[in-house]
Amino acid sequence: MSARGARDHARGRRCRFEVTPGQFCEGQYVVVERPGRLVFTWGWTDPSFGLPPGTSRVEVTLTGSGQHASRTRLRLVHSGLAGDLGLLHDDGWSRFLARLAAAAAGDDAPAYPIQRPDERLTTLRRQRGSAQG
Repeated sequence: MSARGARDHARGRRCRFEVTPGQFCEGQYVVVERPGRLVFTWGWTDPSFGLPPGTSRVEVTLTGSGQHASRTRLRLVHSGLAGDLGLLHDDGWSRFLARLAAAAAGDDAPAYPIQRPDERLTTLRRQRGSAQG
């Protein structure tokens, strides 16, 4: 996911992220509870995804890890995804969070897919089909 995006984190404000060049997700901040909880709506500006801006919901919570006071546990739940959109978003969020973990550890971040999201979904469907067959 690109670092470019509108990020005024006030409740009710719009958010917009460029996931890959020319492909945007938009939504609105619903809950902003600093420092531990952020909820925003999510959807694609490209109508071919069938997920218009604001139709799904992402909740991020940050909590102490218990045993290690210097660590933070991040929990991300993305709800309201129909059909294969869950497959695409599971893949995308997993890759994004792996990049975040690497950056937090001071390591090189793994590459983020450069495929357009529709192309990535086709690849994931193909991989799922070969794994099931």
